[in-house]
Order: sequence, then C-alpha cells, then structure tokens
Amino acid sequence: MLDPQALYAFEPQALAAVEAAFGTRGGEAAGAASGPVLLHFFEGFMDAGEAGAQVVEHLLEDDDRQLLARFDADRLVDYRARRPAMVFDRDKWTSYEAPAIDLHLLHDSTGAPFLLLSGSEPDVEWERFGAAVLQVVERLGVRLTVNFHGIPMGVPHTRPVGLTPHGNREDLLGLYPRWFEKVQVPASIAALLEFRLAEAGHDVIGFATHVPHYLARTPYPQAAVAVLEAIQGSTGLVLPGVSLRSRQAEVRTDIDQQIAEGDGELRSAVAGLEQQYDAVAGAADRENLLAEPTDLPSADELGRAFEEFLAEQGDGQGE
Repeated sequence: MLDPQALYAFEPQALAAVEAAFGTRGGEAAGAASGPVLLHFFEGFMDAGEAGAQVVEHLLEDDDRQLLARFDADRLVDYRARRPAMVFDRDKWTSYEAPAIDLHLLHDSTGAPFLLLSGSEPDVEWERFGAAVLQVVERLGVRLTVNFHGIPMGVPHTRPVGLTPHGNREDLLGLYPRWFEKVQVPASIAALLEFRLAEAGHDVIGFATHVPHYLARTPYPQAAVAVLEAIQGSTGLVLPGVSLRSRQAEVRTDIDQQIAEGDGELRSAVAGLEQQYDAVAGAADRENLLAEPTDLPSADELGRAFEEFLAEQGDGQGE
C-alpha cells in the first residue's frame, strides 16, 4: 500500500485549533470524554431521501466552521463515473464544481465542538483512504466516529421514521428495533471505515434511517431529523435542525395531497403499508420485525406507481 499520509494534508493552524477546542496534544486526548466526536458522510452511495446529504448541508451552515484537512479527491474520485458539474454562460465556462473530501471543525448549538468529514465517496484506493482516516482519528484523539445515511424501506410516510443502528458501542445504539438478521449488501466506504476503525479498537456507531421507498428519490426532511436526533442521543451534541424541522409539515402535506389525488391503487398500497407497519410495530417480542409474510406490492411496483403519478402532475403543470 502507498503511504496513506500522502492522501491528505492538514491546513495551517489546524492542529492548534483542535488542541484549543478539545484539549488534545500530539494526538493524545486529555481524557476519553474530552476527545472529538467525528461524524462522517460521503455522497455517492445509497442515501434514500437525501437523509445524510441534508444533515451535512445543515451542519455546514455553521458560520464558524473551520477547514482542518483536505483529502486528495483528484486522486480518489473517478471523474468519468461521476462527472463534475460545470456552468457554460453564453460564450464561456464560468464555474466548475470540483469534488472535495474535507474535514471541518464545527460547533453545536451550545458551542460544543465536533468534527465532520464529508464529500464525495472515493471510487478507488479504499484501504489506503481508510488507513488515512485511521491516522487522522488517532492523530486528533477522536473518541467516537458516527456515520449515517438513508435506506429505502417498505414503510409508510404516515408513521414515525425508523432507524437501524449498528456499531461496536451497543450502549449508544439506543432501543431501536432490530429490523434485519444477517444480510450481505454492497459495500460502501462509510461501512468499511466503521469496520476498519472497529478492528483497530476505536468506538464506532452508525445509523441507517428508514425512508418510504416511494420517496427515496426526493429530499425527505423527516429522515434527516431522525438522524440528527439519533446523533444527539448517542453523542450528547445538540443539533436541533430548525430549518429541517420547519420543512417537515410542508413536505408531509404535499405528500398527502399528491397521494389523495392519485389513483386508488396507490392509496391502497400506502394503506397496506400502514397495516403492515402497525402489525410489526406491536410485535416487539419478535426478533426480526420483517419476517412476517405479506402480499403487499413490491417496492418497485409502488415506487413506479408513485413516480408515474408525479410525472403526470408535472406534465399537467407545464413543468
């Protein structure tokens, strides 16, 4: 493996800023409870309802944010697989959105500091990138890393947003129902980081928020708020998300209206999901809440019906 340290560079005064914020010196925290919490999310993998992306956007609204380190996105991102956006204005190129993977120092509502690593998910050199993040975690004395994203689920939007917690700190995962048994899924850099950091003896947790599969391709603030609340509960950070919370009622009203104006099949499908949710929600004594048989429409069937309806609505409005 090539030198992981060549993948990133700290900004001037970054280490001094971390020392001032957390009381760390040379990567040794003044105490286990005083080390930084590191949140991380990368765009490019599954993120139903843009749950993780909305959280990151909200957190980066911090006017006091400070860039601590930059990773070499030019080396890690496959531009032909995910072409960056450029703007052409009349007769010239006016902007270019270069991929970035950045580490920021942020503060919560009480002024408590924490770290956020975010940006494009690396396409290559995952193990080297993971080793680089491990170096950063140990250099800065990080006490806990937290990752988050949204996953599509056969759940209705009319019920509370669920979460699947994971990690090696069971005391921080809460009492959320365990919806899954053993499954094999495509890997992500966030999952690999959690795995490698845990192997190295570091505390890690993550939250996958459940987004109704018929809303997976649209921003769903309810899922982002659920992520913020889970992070608060496990880290003690105060992340109220006022802007995200204020959008929940508007989004819920819009969804309800579009479903009410849709065909009967769509309404029946959502009603079926409600019945399934209510049935399994009351079965806390069963270990796998998705083990019950059901004749409900598949995710593809319901998602297709909803997308077709939204397309028809857009055509009718001249969009």
